[in-house]
Amino acid sequence: MRRLAAAAAIVACNGGSGQESGFGTSITTTPPPGAASGADTSTSSISTSTTSSGSGEDSAAASSTSSAGGIPDGGTPPDGGDKPPLGCMGKVDLVFTISSDWTMEDAQGWLKASFPGFIDTLESDFADFDYHIVSANTSPLWGHPVLCAGCKDMCPEVPEYPCGVAPEPCDMVRGAGVTYPIGEGASNKRCDLASDRRYITAGQPDLEGAFSCIASVGIDGADQVANVTVRALADEINAPGGCNDGFLRDDALLVVVAIQDTWDEFSDGTAQDWADALVEAKGGDADAVVLLVITNDIDDPDGLCGYAGIPPGYHKLRTWTELLPHSVFGSICNEQGYAAYFAEAATKIKAQCDVFVPQ
Repeated sequence: MRRLAAAAAIVACNGGSGQESGFGTSITTTPPPGAASGADTSTSSISTSTTSSGSGEDSAAASSTSSAGGIPDGGTPPDGGDKPPLGCMGKVDLVFTISSDWTMEDAQGWLKASFPGFIDTLESDFADFDYHIVSANTSPLWGHPVLCAGCKDMCPEVPEYPCGVAPEPCDMVRGAGVTYPIGEGASNKRCDLASDRRYITAGQPDLEGAFSCIASVGIDGADQVANVTVRALADEINAPGGCNDGFLRDDALLVVVAIQDTWDEFSDGTAQDWADALVEAKGGDADAVVLLVITNDIDDPDGLCGYAGIPPGYHKLRTWTELLPHSVFGSICNEQGYAAYFAEAATKIKAQCDVFVPQ
């Protein structure tokens, strides 16, 4: 019953008229594999093969703007400077969008077990890089408004919930960087980020601790990772005064890691819209984007999650990866964790960084 109440609260909040999609003007991205040569879209050997996208996928982009009105001034972000290698000059902007829906309880455990592997890859493969890392907020709610609303000392249903903590304005903006994950299974503390931004920058002390803090989003929030990713890349939220002020840089490679246990049927728009939004964020250059999606593989007869007979093209998150030339698809049901998927994506990141041409 507690889960049903939480889910009802989330649906009610997400369905409000104030939730705008954040999509911009549609542009053409690289077609799915098989339609053009040169793409290196892949699935991990752990998660087996992908299916093709359906012919019914609507390629027209939606045309609303992101909701970032009233976002407080975040100040001027630090300049990490130019570092090797050539191409992207070592600059990489990484967006982690992780579902905090209650259905993610098992996956959150496997994800947390993968954090050391993620950090090992960052510290070994990108030691000299000037990176930004944001964990985009999927929920407009603060903590658990059903079970823990108004608690002062302790919330009996969620003992780790920090009762009495007041949120900052950006804590309840979808797409804003998470700095205080709150609720069951979350960090339940303000993360110590050396940049004083809502994202991690190169040189962060205790990188693993900082990343684990912002990425441990718990299971009292919401999903719609594609929709939230689009919001996190919108001009207004990254502009001076926006919650993610200075995160997205014109001269940096863009890397998106989206993690959700469903195929994201409730995010606004189509998979083509989502692909267009990523490419548009990099000035129309699809080669400046690397996408890693970790989700269920119930559309794959050999998948780890078990085949559910999902027809081709229905799994929007898989289609998203197929529409971008440099992507990785991983199974969220991999109980060994997800570090291998990130390592595979890192290979693509380094390759694309070498050939990146800033817009």
